[in-house]
Amino acid sequence: MLAVAMAFASCNRRAQLLYMQDISIMQETPFVTPPTYRLKPGDVLYIQLVTPSPEISQMFNNPSGIQYFGQNRDEASLYLQGYSIDAEGNINLPFLGKTTVGGLSIQEAQEAVQQKTELMYKDASVIVKMANYKITLLGEVRRPGNIRNFNDNINIFEALANVGDLTENGDRRNVLVVRSSSDGNRTIRLNLNDRSVLSSEAFYLLPNDVVIVEPIGNKVFQMNLPYVNLTLSSISTIILLYNFITRL
Repeated sequence: MLAVAMAFASCNRRAQLLYMQDISIMQETPFVTPPTYRLKPGDVLYIQLVTPSPEISQMFNNPSGIQYFGQNRDEASLYLQGYSIDAEGNINLPFLGKTTVGGLSIQEAQEAVQQKTELMYKDASVIVKMANYKITLLGEVRRPGNIRNFNDNINIFEALANVGDLTENGDRRNVLVVRSSSDGNRTIRLNLNDRSVLSSEAFYLLPNDVVIVEPIGNKVFQMNLPYVNLTLSSISTIILLYNFITRL
């Protein structure tokens, strides 16, 4: 009976599975704008030059002449055709040379490349995008792993939807976000059960963020429940043997 009672106590409550449960039917919530990501060494940029001359555009956009995967722009081709930022914060562009983009936003990096391009080519337009916008999700999610984002930003709920949401044993009240910065790694806690998550600095995720969903205490108990049952069974057996022996 004790084991059965503990098993029922370990069941997840409905409130543990609800997101932002303190929001009424109509309620305004403070709006948080997506943070500005500053480019760092190791980031990969996809850069495309568009000019009135197809020959010039082709030489800049694909100087090797190799067709990666039919130019479908999948993840591998974006990386192979991208430009990595070196330790000094520079990228080395064909015919244009080195351009410093470390510490800049994507928009600022595009403007820096545009200015350098205009010194050589008239009426040219430059497109700059992140090619390695990656988020890692671990712990109590249905499909742990990395997801690639091809939009300008992504929020915590969109990221969780990409991995099939949290499991029933995920602790929605204490989700950990690990974020790298110039000063080292920062940790931010999110309570997905509360509407305050909408105004958190980690509501919008940045490239290379790591999201860790910890298990609720019930799961730990459920994992140990077989050992608890075995212990109780052993105690019951010992008591029965003791009563049997003392009555002989």
